Amino acid sequence: MDLAGKVVVVPADWPELATKMASLGATVVVAGPDAGALGRLAGEMEAAGAGRPAVFVTDDSGESLDALAAFLSELFRAP
Repeated sequence: MDLAGKVVVVPADWPELATKMASLGATVVVAGPDAGALGRLAGEMEAAGAGRPAVFVTDDSGESLDALAAFLSELFRAP
């Protein structure tokens, strides 16, 4: 399976999924409420050669999820 060119959002508490998606070529955005845990996961993924994930801190509120959607739209808009 090749996920090159795809963007996936993965909760920080699913690190194995995040790493697997990255290893298949996806651009991974890890999201969750704990900035420290997100940073550690991103560092572990980079160290494992699974690319450089984007990180988004969210509290799961409607406002925060709207901000995540805007973040994704801005970073990954089609050319």
